Amino acid sequence: MTKLLTFLILSLLVSTNPASAAERTVTLTVDNMYCEACPYIVKKTLEHVSGVSKVSVSFKEKIAVVVFDDTMTSVKDLTGAVTKAWFSVGAEELSTAA
Repeated sequence: MTKLLTFLILSLLVSTNPASAAERTVTLTVDNMYCEACPYIVKKTLEHVSGVSKVSVSFKEKIAVVVFDDTMTSVKDLTGAVTKAWFSVGAEELSTAA
């Protein structure tokens, strides 16, 4: 009985440990931001994607920098959300946060 209980507890601990989880940062080029309201719309759109922890958008540089949990969302999800908000997404640069 003790061995079974120990096995169950260890199994639970191992299964809840997100060993493969990684915080990632992606820089998206948002090509068609033409007014000063556009960065706000892009930021709010990205903030509503599950797993996103931080968003910074530059109107001047036409980029969005997004920090996200790659176990909860993907770059494809992020670009899809921006595209659904009627913006086009160009180049992407992905990095692992240190």
